[in-house]
Amino acid sequence: MPNLHRYSHHAKRALSHAGELALRYAHPHIDTAHLLVGVILSEGSIGANVLASLNLNERLATVYLKRLMPSSDERKDMLDIAEHESYEQALLLAEDESDWLGNHYIGTEHLLLGITRTNVGNAVRLLKLVDITPEQVRRHVRLAISDGSTEFTLALARRNARLSEIGRRTLYAAEQIALNHEHPNVGLGHLLLALSQERRGVTASVLEQSNLNLMELKRDLKNPSPQLKLSIEQLIFLAVEEAEKHSNHYIGADHLLYTMTLLPDTRALLAIYEVRVNKVHRLLSKHLDS
Repeated sequence: MPNLHRYSHHAKRALSHAGELALRYAHPHIDTAHLLVGVILSEGSIGANVLASLNLNERLATVYLKRLMPSSDERKDMLDIAEHESYEQALLLAEDESDWLGNHYIGTEHLLLGITRTNVGNAVRLLKLVDITPEQVRRHVRLAISDGSTEFTLALARRNARLSEIGRRTLYAAEQIALNHEHPNVGLGHLLLALSQERRGVTASVLEQSNLNLMELKRDLKNPSPQLKLSIEQLIFLAVEEAEKHSNHYIGADHLLYTMTLLPDTRALLAIYEVRVNKVHRLLSKHLDS
């Protein structure tokens, strides 16, 4: 299994989908074809958009994927399914492509470049069945990259923001919540839930005191509104500025929640879940100045 530290949220989802596809079709191992379809299933990613521009969709790809490998009668779980050498090679090549391009993260665009650089595995066979060449995929990926497209990664945000241990834990928890819900990005709703569950800091207590309707938030995250799905990228970088104003060298979960009380979109979101926003602001202002 690769080190996921550098992987974008979308790339992590693609890898997760690859394993689930191998399990669903009782295939003996995870192959580059599973990874290719995993990229398709990572909605909103650069890789998914590239493949859609080539008219390769989930329905068409899975028809061929099921037939490319024999099914195994032996029942397995995710931990038992081996990764084929072609799959591992594609991930190594994806890392190489990212490094060559000077990117700090590995996204679905790099996964496609890695897949199409290896001649082993079933991804190239699948592409051939739908009359797409590896070079076509590479050309479309290069066009997307030349347009300035990137995939937001919390690892990159963590690199650009000096986070405390609790701050890192909170962002990791928010990402895991998004992954568990199969959501295409880490949104404000995921962060709010993570802040409400972080007991080592003050945010859970502050949100409890301020009447957060936690049950309604958890329910709505199953089918999130556009407000819940708004990216947390801007919030993180504004939290850096707020930490500096309070003469703090590190950004904690408290800074993240405090910043949510300053922005119109996040104030409105907090109000939807019955949070007394002014009370949160007051409690955290006192805490950060102490």
